[in-house]
Amino acid sequence: MNKKYLLILNNGSSSLKFALFELKKKILGREILAGSVTGNSQQSVLHYYLKGKLKKINYSEPHDLKNAWQYIYSLVEEYNVGYVGFRMVHGGEEFVKTARVNKQFLRKIVKYNKLAPLHNPWTVELMKLVKLYLPKVKVAASFDTAWYQNLEPEAYLYSLPLKYYEQYQIRKYGFHGLSHEMATKYAAKRLNRKLNKLAVITCHLGSGGSITLFERGKVKDTTMGFSPNEGLTMATRSGDLPASIVFYLGSELKMSNNQIKNLLNKEAGLFGLSGMSDLREILRAAGYRVTNYKSKKKFSIQQKKVARLALAVYIYDIKRYLASYISLSKKLEAIVFTGAVGVNSSVIRKLALKDLAVPNKCKILIAPEGEIINLVDKTIKCLISK
Repeated sequence: MNKKYLLILNNGSSSLKFALFELKKKILGREILAGSVTGNSQQSVLHYYLKGKLKKINYSEPHDLKNAWQYIYSLVEEYNVGYVGFRMVHGGEEFVKTARVNKQFLRKIVKYNKLAPLHNPWTVELMKLVKLYLPKVKVAASFDTAWYQNLEPEAYLYSLPLKYYEQYQIRKYGFHGLSHEMATKYAAKRLNRKLNKLAVITCHLGSGGSITLFERGKVKDTTMGFSPNEGLTMATRSGDLPASIVFYLGSELKMSNNQIKNLLNKEAGLFGLSGMSDLREILRAAGYRVTNYKSKKKFSIQQKKVARLALAVYIYDIKRYLASYISLSKKLEAIVFTGAVGVNSSVIRKLALKDLAVPNKCKILIAPEGEIINLVDKTIKCLISK
């Protein structure tokens, strides 16, 4: 079997996305299949496209990393997978471009697990599972943080004594970079502009969310910072939170560090405010129509009330950052929405832009989710093109 295939794995906070591509003499060929594994503590669901047809398999096992990988492996094992590309959320200042995954890499990358606890540890474990099942494949990792390597000090430094940055690298890193990069390049193509002349705001909205201001060839600012739990209200993450609240939770409520971490990452955000983490259900409960989504769930008066509250907080966060970045930009040319929510929810886009002082000539664009294609490009350049 001479023909080889490239497998892309994108381990998010709520799903494991994958795509398999054919390689023809080390050149990217057609996409063979693509999909995702989602679920909860009781069940898992595998959705995938094969030959243009959507297929769905329900599993009674809980949604966890090992099960998700085994479902994907059952689909790809018949193909001669020679290369695997991963999305890695946090690479710190050390990893600013796509890297080969080997024993040395795995030893180095674990130091960033604590900075992205919902993502990095699981991606490292997934890498180990892939090497266990496919020991001969070449593996590469591309980093969300790399897109922000040219942030200026005034944007990435926190107002702490400098030793905390110099000795411990406490700074703003930025995340969703693979998505923001593709959204920026999409805007450049649509507007027929070179990146070094472009000024855009990109909004990645999904279960996680972030907004980035890109101007004249580099990122000027972004909402996520030291970790992915900063900035916007998200599905289960708090976003911006005063440090004094963390002190209060510890000193007055006697919560441990692990309890606080779990609260802010898994029990906060939209879920904390409303008891629902799925924005589609929140929109329905708040009285909005959600296209291409079927649900028979009924809501109580109280559920409708807290859904409207959660939605208001969510939208306010987006608006305040958009307003800030609009004012920071010298000549804004486009606001670009991407991510599952950004692409699919016209309601959220409309609410986010309502009453904002958007420049008259500024375009509103919707960029297809581009993380997978970006990973393909970077993986090929790292493992195959050299």
